[in-house]
Amino acid sequence: MKTAVLLPVYNPDVKFPAIVRELLSRGFVVVVCNDGSDPKFDPIFDEVKDKVYYVTYNSNKGKGYALKRGFEFIGNNLTESVDYIVTADADGQHAIDDIERVAKLTRKTDGIVLGMRDLSEKIPVKSRIGNDLSKTVYTIVTGVYLRDNQSGLRGFPVRLTSWLCDIPGNKYEYELNVLVTAHKEGIPVAGIDIKTIYENNNKNTHFKPIKDTIRIQGSLLSYGMISTLVYSLYLIALAILSWFNIPHFYLWTAGMFVWVTGMHAVLNVFSAGIRHRQKISVIYYITGAIKYCVATLIMLLFDWQNWFIVLGAFCALLVVVVLSYLFGRSGIMGKV
Repeated sequence: MKTAVLLPVYNPDVKFPAIVRELLSRGFVVVVCNDGSDPKFDPIFDEVKDKVYYVTYNSNKGKGYALKRGFEFIGNNLTESVDYIVTADADGQHAIDDIERVAKLTRKTDGIVLGMRDLSEKIPVKSRIGNDLSKTVYTIVTGVYLRDNQSGLRGFPVRLTSWLCDIPGNKYEYELNVLVTAHKEGIPVAGIDIKTIYENNNKNTHFKPIKDTIRIQGSLLSYGMISTLVYSLYLIALAILSWFNIPHFYLWTAGMFVWVTGMHAVLNVFSAGIRHRQKISVIYYITGAIKYCVATLIMLLFDWQNWFIVLGAFCALLVVVVLSYLFGRSGIMGKV
């Protein structure tokens, strides 16, 4: 059994065939997914088409779509000869030695492996801004801190191909969705250091800084939407109870705490259990209950002191966001 390297490719440069040849020389099975490249690049693909498994379609759909088509092809055709998959960029940003190291660690852990760059080094400004923003939002949403969650160099067991195809997203947000879903559903992710390579100051990238950053952050926030909505409705309800001096406020508060915690669990079980057929991590529930508890105590304090209860709701929500970030940085949900 071998490891397949999946290369999503759009309008490749002249270095692409050399990358493919080097991968083949090291014993990898290579799957190339041509993401609707311009016909003028056909001569470059022609250099490797007879040496690799080649997947193509007419129009450009995005990196996420290309990856899913590649996973689908491997799952349907190569499971008898391939047991692990490494995804890599086809523009030279990933060293062949690092691809090999990710493949070895994937075999060792039999889980997801993420190649992580050292983003403290000098990197293009547009890449740094996007990565820093993504790290912060990702930590708040998932409770897991990754110093590099946008790296495309990753390893997967071939048994996850159907799971990978089921994850939403067709462009750059797809790769973040994979990590968010894995952490939320308790699928282990191991990290490994890789070289930081930006060819020509990353001028050849197809990443659109504004449009794709908005898409990525929007996708991240959508994963935290259930929690945000439930937290917000919970705090608003407590504010209304206190504002109108509803009798037995403290009993109502306790009851609502139990109810919303349960609803949080049910909604997330539905999201992961029905959509992806996975179980939610127990620690995810525990950290959620802790955040609810702290928010409740803040609201009770504001009510007891007769302070402006709406301000209390805002403070409670702010503390919940801060706790989410701190839980992530502490590694309580796991370190990568």
